[in-house]
Amino acid sequence: MGPVRRNDPCPCGSGRRYKECHGRLAPEAEPVDAIVRRSLLAHQQGRVAQAEAGYREILQREPGHAMATHYLGLACWQRGDVEAAERMMRESIAANPAIADFHNNLGLLLRDTGRSEEAIACFVRAVEVDPGWIEAHNNRGLALESSGRFEEAVAAYRATLAAHPAHAAARQNLARALLTLGRPAEAWREYRWRLLAQGLATHAPDASAAPLARSLAGRRFELAAEQGLGDGLFFLRFAPELVARGAALAFRGDARLHGMLRRTGWFALGLVAPPDPSSGLERLAIGDLPWLLEANDPQRFPPPLPLTPLPDRASAARERLARLGPPPWIALTWRSGVASRGPARTQVKEIRLALLAEALHGIRATWIGVQRLPLDGEYARLAEALGAPVHDASAANDDLEEMLALLSGVDRYVGVSNTNTHLGASLALRLHVLVANPPEWRWQLRETSPWFPGARLYRQRPDGDWSAAMRQLREDLA
Repeated sequence: MGPVRRNDPCPCGSGRRYKECHGRLAPEAEPVDAIVRRSLLAHQQGRVAQAEAGYREILQREPGHAMATHYLGLACWQRGDVEAAERMMRESIAANPAIADFHNNLGLLLRDTGRSEEAIACFVRAVEVDPGWIEAHNNRGLALESSGRFEEAVAAYRATLAAHPAHAAARQNLARALLTLGRPAEAWREYRWRLLAQGLATHAPDASAAPLARSLAGRRFELAAEQGLGDGLFFLRFAPELVARGAALAFRGDARLHGMLRRTGWFALGLVAPPDPSSGLERLAIGDLPWLLEANDPQRFPPPLPLTPLPDRASAARERLARLGPPPWIALTWRSGVASRGPARTQVKEIRLALLAEALHGIRATWIGVQRLPLDGEYARLAEALGAPVHDASAANDDLEEMLALLSGVDRYVGVSNTNTHLGASLALRLHVLVANPPEWRWQLRETSPWFPGARLYRQRPDGDWSAAMRQLREDLA
């Protein structure tokens, strides 16, 4: 039998031509470079599982492929496998050390796993590989902050801005570092860039804008909250100054704050929740108020906006506390913020329950847990380590009026900074604030914060150690 031509009937008897049956040509394999491009695009668009499948396909065909190895490591990090992520990132650098992003991403992982000095070295190496990789300067600044080296962090952010003056994240980070160092006059103009950095604005702040006049008589402003509840409460301390200058105010923000803000008497034009239609008032983002009012002298920073609980709720809260045990009643939290996976900056502030319990063990008090979204078993573990009951009042976080009333009845608050800290400050509650490293800018680096002069601060060291802070906390509560 002679050779079968492509248009002949297929010898298998299917009735189809050979070229359409067993003579069909195998499709050409997709080039590896095309899979790389396709996988990176999927990764950038948030389709991490699809990207990971592409990287694994590449590595099946070309074991050790540096790009696929590195970004597969990044995908592993994003789904929580830090050990595999670090191993793959280091393998990719060994395979190709000339890619700045490899060093930068490894630095991010090391920074977020508490190895700041190693992270700094990675960011330095990224810039050595590619001096134009300006993101590494910004990331080096964040790692320097984690090491407690804020002046060097300022220099790193300025290096970013020297190469890219419109880098919004670097300007926001520069502002935070300057505020932490107690240099508000330099910081507030830079802080205006936070809206662009956080995707809340589409263009840079108006460079020609000026602070508000001393007299605001006849002007009507809408104070727009653009951050979380705690930050909103913090910046609303500037509302009385606006009224003192003659302005009338409305507030646009989270409805959970409306009742308590209405009782302050500062918002004569009302309170609305986003996205209600614009009222035609002049809009001021509340985070811009320190710049607009030139709050540059720490000796003259305004105190927290005073808040008062609803009388019936406050009375009921005091009765509940009395039933739980004798005074002093001390409210506790141990974690705040949002955990992230992958290169997004982690914002969790936390102290381990064992450390907190060791510091508080044996102190006479009725302990009230106000931790938002506690993990399963946390209250039981804390009570066991503390050797005393910890009454679970976490549900009060679902109703800020309830939390305000509860905090108005306790004697002290011990915890990391969160919305409840700001509520407590507005009640002039005795605050014992656990300041995780790196500190939020409002807590600065001093023994006390000019924003909360009555609060006692207990600082975690840059190396993660809480021991000295916990010894001081125990002495202050004993």
